[in-house]
Amino acid sequence: MSKSLHLINKINLSFEIKCFEVLIKSYHTCLSNKIYSIDWEEKTFSSHLVSIMKKCKLAKEYEFTITKEEELEDYEIDNGLKPPNKANPIDIRFHNIWLNQRLDYNVEAKNISASQWKKTSGSIVNASSQKKEYITKGIDRFLTGHFKNKKGCMLAYIVNGSVEEVISRLNGKIEFQKNKSEIIFYDNLSVSKLKIFQSNHTNRNLKHLFFDFVN
Repeated sequence: MSKSLHLINKINLSFEIKCFEVLIKSYHTCLSNKIYSIDWEEKTFSSHLVSIMKKCKLAKEYEFTITKEEELEDYEIDNGLKPPNKANPIDIRFHNIWLNQRLDYNVEAKNISASQWKKTSGSIVNASSQKKEYITKGIDRFLTGHFKNKKGCMLAYIVNGSVEEVISRLNGKIEFQKNKSEIIFYDNLSVSKLKIFQSNHTNRNLKHLFFDFVN
């Protein structure tokens, strides 16, 4: 590996950790403020977290720009080869500048439950469908879909069950839909006292954050 590539990888890793720090700090602030509901949709969770991060002192120190539902760069849309309504926004995006180079980090968020449950409105939450969507519209987008060439991670908003229950049942779905080698596991990385999980795939490794809004 050349020295320049090694430096780029080191900078990207440092940027990723800083993104995690700001994201996790906003999560802890959210828990402290108690302005949330397990009935929320994922976009509401993401919007609320971004609103906190934009006021976060650490994010300002890092000179981060943080957006929600930002459309990703798309050559086909930019050149009239695909209609703009086919754009694929990312839930949360971090921006920073290093030596005139733009750094981006993308976070795809999903609500997730261990078991089926009922919201206060009476509507039923299908836990199995949530897990399937986490894989097909989350993980797979980073592997073969719209985010495959983007740096980023998965973020799960737990609205039912525990972290352990959710990961165990999610891994059961991953084994069934994909294979055992791609399950989510803990690899001794923690940021701001929160465990950062990982899954390994043929073309990349992907990190997973689990924000527990239940326990």
